[in-house]
Amino acid sequence: MKFISLLFLTAVLLSFNANAEDLSSLINEDYKAYSDSLENNITSFTYLDDDGSYKTYLLSSQESDNNNPIFQIGSVSKLFTAHALSNLVVSGDLKLTTKVKDILPFVTFKDTNIANITLVQLANHSSGLPRLPVNIFVGITDSLQPYQNYTSAMLYNFLATYELVRAPGKSYEYSNLGYGLLGNILDTYLTKNKNTTLEKYIEKEIFDKAGMKDTGLELSASQKGREVQPYIENSPTPAWEFDALKWAGAYYSTTPDLAKYLNQFVTKTPVFDKKVLELSRTITFEPNPKMRMSLGWHITPLGSNTVYWHNGNTYGNAAFIGFTSAGKFVAVLSNSNRILDSFAVDILNSMK
Repeated sequence: MKFISLLFLTAVLLSFNANAEDLSSLINEDYKAYSDSLENNITSFTYLDDDGSYKTYLLSSQESDNNNPIFQIGSVSKLFTAHALSNLVVSGDLKLTTKVKDILPFVTFKDTNIANITLVQLANHSSGLPRLPVNIFVGITDSLQPYQNYTSAMLYNFLATYELVRAPGKSYEYSNLGYGLLGNILDTYLTKNKNTTLEKYIEKEIFDKAGMKDTGLELSASQKGREVQPYIENSPTPAWEFDALKWAGAYYSTTPDLAKYLNQFVTKTPVFDKKVLELSRTITFEPNPKMRMSLGWHITPLGSNTVYWHNGNTYGNAAFIGFTSAGKFVAVLSNSNRILDSFAVDILNSMK
């Protein structure tokens, strides 16, 4: 693992088709544009080098001795929830066509369309559920913690009383609610049938196998010492706290850890079951001609290649991970609420 720490204070945007020796310069210049006027920014950037190793840049607007910072990764967390679903389908425990009502029979649904939503529709954002449940605002006591007090009881009450405005399987609507529900369903199934929790299952089947020692819902004392302070521009803000919807965005990680995960999708010798990886990449919905969905991954054209990607944003953190059909990947995390997508995709597009 090679770490390169860089300090930038000015902004100049440079976008071009980079070869190997130009890539470092492109990262530097794109970061200058991204971090312009940010006083406390730390951005970690890991990519797959041509020699097969991971290279990590630590980009900062201030001096820092934290050489492996930990960030909350927001909606990139959804990929772990979707991966757990892929595992359980390949193992024969569940089906993509398993319905919400099959796992949550104790919920009485006013709208039978909700009862009949399938797991694949939750995983590809075609369930018809809104981005957030309307009753989430009832429990908010801190404007900086929108998910903190949203409980399973509130989730079940919403499901029992809500009526969909669009039929499942017909259109794409990105839904944190949908992924919170998917994780709740998987957790309910595992607790009842496998004597484990979804958190432990993800840790065993994903993090332990891939060697992702700095990824989880909770941080140890030593890991908390490496957690970076999130910022809304230059104002500090707390990391988000979650309850029932944690499967949509609560995980913490590092870019080297996320590189280990991404590598499973491009290496010829993955530690994950190849059938699980194949299912994870399989197209399950096509919102429009320029974007398709697998289980969690958004799939879009990128030059002559295809990129599988997911981003994430909280009030004070941003994340982007993606891999291409050409076998390249990037993982980028920042302690700013500024969206990373353009920065990350520009670098990914430049990699040969």
